[in-house]
Amino acid sequence: MAASNEFATELVFAIAHEVGNHLGGIRLQAHMLDEDLDARSMAEASILIDDLAGRSGPLLSLMRPLLLSEWRAAGASPWSNLLARIQQQIEDQGTRGVQLTMSVEDGAAQEAVAPDFEWVHPLLVSLLESTIAHVGRGGKLEVRLEMGAGGATLLIEDDGEEEDLSPAAAPRGRPLALSIARALLGRIGGRVETSREADRSRVALIFV
Repeated sequence: MAASNEFATELVFAIAHEVGNHLGGIRLQAHMLDEDLDARSMAEASILIDDLAGRSGPLLSLMRPLLLSEWRAAGASPWSNLLARIQQQIEDQGTRGVQLTMSVEDGAAQEAVAPDFEWVHPLLVSLLESTIAHVGRGGKLEVRLEMGAGGATLLIEDDGEEEDLSPAAAPRGRPLALSIARALLGRIGGRVETSREADRSRVALIFV
């Protein structure tokens, strides 16, 4: 347990550092808005500020569940409803030119209830937003829920450039979100698997 607590503390420090980087980026873009920019440059700076601010919120909300042994309930909800809310939130904030599709594979998955933990929603938002930031304009991001005998598996696939998603990767961007996922899923008996095939990266979040 001590090792687990130490790892959680390290992740909280990594979150604080990541959010600090976001704030630095926001500050830089805000200074740029004071310059004599054309309309396109002003729009790009505004979008980046909104992007960085939006990505900070879900990360900050993950600090509490990382540090505490008991989690708040989020309200039981079918996976299909949860994913629909997440997709709407991300699309409202903007997908930055990335084509996002989310699907639930079959009838059993449509009726399956997501884990009633406070961290599930912000974790998925953080992971998807960091993936969108990595993939970039013109890329594709596909999210698919599958049900098996052992529980639910959320598959996240993208066609962005290859990236180190191993546990040893530096904890920033998507690797940080995955480190948080490994810590939280591990506490409920789940796990995270990553692979790279045919110019596509795949992340599997396995809930049990």
